[in-house]
Amino acid sequence: MKPVVYSFQLALLLLFFNHSALHAQGGMWAQMHGSAGTGALGWYGTKGVPDPLNTPSGKYQGAYWTDLQGNFWLFGGFCPFGYSNDLWKYDVATLRWIWINGPQWTNDQNGEFGTQGVPSPNNYPSARTFGPNCWTDNNGDLWLFGGYGYDVNYTAGSLSDLWRYNIATNSWTWMSGPNTVNQAPVFGTIGVASAANTPGSRQECKSGWVDDQNNLWLFGGLDGATAATTTNVRNDVWKYNIATNMWTWMKGSQALNNGGSYGTKGVEAATNNPPSRLSFTKWKGKDGNFYVFAGGNSSTARNDVWRYNPFTNNWTRISGSNTVNNAGTYNTQCNPQPTEYPKARIENQTVATTTKNCTEIFWSFGGLKSLANAESFYDLWLYNLSTNKWTWVSGTQNTNYVGNYGPLYIPSPTNMIGSRGGVFIWTDTANNLWVFGGITYDSTISALGLKNDLWKFVPDSSCFDYSLNSVLTLVPPTDTVLCPGDTTGMNVPDLAILDIQPMSGVKYNSDSSRLIFSPTTTTTYTITGHESGICPGRDTITFTILVVPYPKAEFTLSPTESFLSDPKFILTNTSQLAATYQWVYQGVPFSTNFNETYDVTDSGLHCFTLIAYNSEGCSDSVTHCGTKLIPDKIFIPNAFSPNGDHENDIVKIIANNITLKKFSIYNRWGELVFKTTDINKGWDGKFKGSDCEIGTYYYYIEYEAYKVKKTAQGDISLIR
Repeated sequence: MKPVVYSFQLALLLLFFNHSALHAQGGMWAQMHGSAGTGALGWYGTKGVPDPLNTPSGKYQGAYWTDLQGNFWLFGGFCPFGYSNDLWKYDVATLRWIWINGPQWTNDQNGEFGTQGVPSPNNYPSARTFGPNCWTDNNGDLWLFGGYGYDVNYTAGSLSDLWRYNIATNSWTWMSGPNTVNQAPVFGTIGVASAANTPGSRQECKSGWVDDQNNLWLFGGLDGATAATTTNVRNDVWKYNIATNMWTWMKGSQALNNGGSYGTKGVEAATNNPPSRLSFTKWKGKDGNFYVFAGGNSSTARNDVWRYNPFTNNWTRISGSNTVNNAGTYNTQCNPQPTEYPKARIENQTVATTTKNCTEIFWSFGGLKSLANAESFYDLWLYNLSTNKWTWVSGTQNTNYVGNYGPLYIPSPTNMIGSRGGVFIWTDTANNLWVFGGITYDSTISALGLKNDLWKFVPDSSCFDYSLNSVLTLVPPTDTVLCPGDTTGMNVPDLAILDIQPMSGVKYNSDSSRLIFSPTTTTTYTITGHESGICPGRDTITFTILVVPYPKAEFTLSPTESFLSDPKFILTNTSQLAATYQWVYQGVPFSTNFNETYDVTDSGLHCFTLIAYNSEGCSDSVTHCGTKLIPDKIFIPNAFSPNGDHENDIVKIIANNITLKKFSIYNRWGELVFKTTDINKGWDGKFKGSDCEIGTYYYYIEYEAYKVKKTAQGDISLIR
């Protein structure tokens, strides 16, 4: 069902009830799930079954994805019980976590690799954390590479195995790389794919890029072959071809801790390269380019933004400082400036908006000052690629904030997510930001600081509007001329917030997601619509619904009663407010003329209906009936002979088209000898059981013919 909010509804009042406070922070946070504490162990429930009690444990630095249906996924991470390899799905529509795959707690941390290249529902990767690479490919499969954890021999170290997860079959496939730790890279020839090539063991490089040809890309990170130290970091770019199962070294240095080359800001050049780094974030733009923000090494952090063009194989620095540990610039929230950008940091997370109506917009949340200084941030930023500006949206520039939770599910200006790094992050189709877990401001990376709370940030579009050409389109009803009591409708776009003036004669049908209009008089409506979130489409339409009065059908029928010898009926139209007509006789249409005549062939009741239509097709009808009669006939024999020879023994009425009321016979002295009201009965010449004498008798008849009362009288001769 599509939600719609009218200007007068409580839902809209709740959304904007504290506009001044909301404007100051660009939106509102709401805790959606999990615990307010740290070190939570979570609850698995039954594998594959959603339950409101289900929730992952506290997690830090695992893998996360958004599938093609908009559901959120996470895998592994550093947990209160150690390194994990459980796979979870969060259904945004039902607000439920589902444990999908992998073991609970620390059971079987060395995984089930199976046979390389062969999918199996029994397979799953070994437990891992500290920034494994993850991708959602263009076919909807989830990919996982590297990280720090356990190999098949239960040896801890840096990993270089590549996995694919098929959602439909719930099966993992070990695709490439060894199932042992601390693999050194094999670069081969730059730009040339080879089965021998491998990036080697990597960690702290997080989510990767997927290009339009469905190749997987990764950049830099911590060198796994020397993972005992966090100073050995890289700036190389790699591409993995799914179809050939081969890696290609595309860009960057083979050397560790390369200083890079900034070049001229905003100018693409083949010699440009970002300095080596770990724990940065990256995203793909709608232009097909790849982007990197922040990151650092063991003691430093950065706040530079780089663009990698996979078509030219060149880097461009486009924002931020070229120095380390830069303090950034915090001006005013919801007021982007060309010189404003976040402080340098590592282990923040970024995610791109998923809706097509947005410009190039990317969220960045939280992070740590550096690995040497684990103070954590809780500021939320938005980067607009089209303007090359950062917007400070929520939180402060301070660190180590515990947060303020409030009731579950309820956004509030007083709610605030706490400081943390290494979170899991997503955006939904309504442009809301979702953040799960991470580690708090504890100065050491330990189970004590792990979180399993899930937060949603609902942006306030009054803080920023990054829509592309106001893509929201309101389409007025196609039928804007109605008869009284009729309805017309218009579709309501997804997630549209509507202001409708006036509201008279308007209802919302949630089953069809349509506004239904049924005004009683001609009404002009103005509807203004916008969408919630950071990219609100806007549109205003004005239209008039003309309510046309019904016609009044009427006619006269003449004559209303006549004999069949005159078979014609004259039909004279006296309708009002009508434009066209339809005459119907006994249920069968026969004419569209204004007036009509009609000849009948049978006696009896004849009914005519006139349907009158106005210019808009509204109709009214009326029916009148007339009668055609056959003349009445009545005959009484003037003699009869009741002698028992069965011929002319009874005298009775012979008649057509009459209703008998009285038939009486009298003798010559005026004495009543017979009477009946049944036209089928007659006199047999007897009175009180004895034969009457021969002579003359008199009859008197009362009857009704075509509702007219009549009489008849005469004499009858009784002979034998």
